[in-house]
Amino acid sequence: MITLEPLRDEDSDTLFAWINDRELVEQSATFRPVSRAEHDAWFRRVTDPARDDVLIYAIREDGRLVGTCQLLVDGDEAELRIRIGAADARGRGLGTEAVRALLRVAFEERGLRRVWLQVFAHNARAIRVYEKTGFRRCGELAGGRTLLMERLAG
Repeated sequence: MITLEPLRDEDSDTLFAWINDRELVEQSATFRPVSRAEHDAWFRRVTDPARDDVLIYAIREDGRLVGTCQLLVDGDEAELRIRIGAADARGRGLGTEAVRALLRVAFEERGLRRVWLQVFAHNARAIRVYEKTGFRRCGELAGGRTLLMERLAG
């Protein structure tokens, strides 16, 4: 149903709208408004082809941008982040499919040993996705408000 592809310049405006959507951002992070200049600088950094420490992908359904996912690589492990930005794409299994595809990149293509993530403890939908894709809880932060989860190679 979905493909993971490099971000395109024309994706920038949509991503800018998503990062300034308080309700969307608060599902996975603390919200703070992002200026256009901050966003443009970020977009240039993460799409720089010379970087191999950030692997960021557009999640596309039938060619339409519905989200992003990324691996922040540090040695033989990486932090996974994902956001389904298109409201009509949520709750349809696209996030699960994207996480599975991103894990193939991490373990099969990059040969990483461990992928980890942070998730708000109240985000039951996200936790179900991560558990379905083989993550297990390995810690917590902020008095239990944020869970740490990991998936090991193999």
